[in-house]
Amino acid sequence: MTSEDTLSLTVEATQRSLQDRLAECLAPAGLRARSRDAYAHTDAFLAATSRHVAAVEAVLVPSVRRQVPEGEPAVRDYLRVARRLEVTLSMVKARLYGEAHAIYLAWPQLWADVERQLTEHNRLERELVEALVASADRTELDVLARRVFDAETHGPTRPHPHLPHTGRLSPAARRLWAVADRVWDSAEGRVVPAPVRPQAHRHDSLLAQYLVGDPHFDDHASLREHRSRSTRDTPGTT
Repeated sequence: MTSEDTLSLTVEATQRSLQDRLAECLAPAGLRARSRDAYAHTDAFLAATSRHVAAVEAVLVPSVRRQVPEGEPAVRDYLRVARRLEVTLSMVKARLYGEAHAIYLAWPQLWADVERQLTEHNRLERELVEALVASADRTELDVLARRVFDAETHGPTRPHPHLPHTGRLSPAARRLWAVADRVWDSAEGRVVPAPVRPQAHRHDSLLAQYLVGDPHFDDHASLREHRSRSTRDTPGTT
């Protein structure tokens, strides 16, 4: 990852946010999921995670399939783990709202499953991002980061493990259920946090900032631009 790799920075920030929300759920009150705060923390985690998984499937998975040679095995591994995580998230939501088929589930075991599966999901997602970083230029990565954010903004806020995750029907299914989710979110007063915004692109130098009319006067910026990406990324160059 380079300092200009907006996609990696955005995904890493989102994953940290999800881990922080999960940590709130794993607090003693969350393990029982009885207090008002525990309900709010759990709802926020479910919404943020469901939305992010849907965005990865909508944006990054097709991009890897199009741009990364021999990227299909990584996509299959990711989708398998993502679906398993969504199934577990749907069980957490059912347990939280007291649905009959889930009342026997123990909170500590549910959260242990979520923690393990989210860790595996994040590892495989990073592999997809690393593959894209290796095959795309900086501008394309900036566009992908923005598309992930836009997809999260308009994506489903509940887990839907049985919807089509890829193929021609998946975008329409996501849009349909995203609208339905927003209606139910409003009716139930769910806590739906805002997605993590991509970091604004920062120019390499004060000269570059001046030339594009976007001066930030960063104390750490060099007077002149750094070398081109191909030279900068070559091991052993000075």
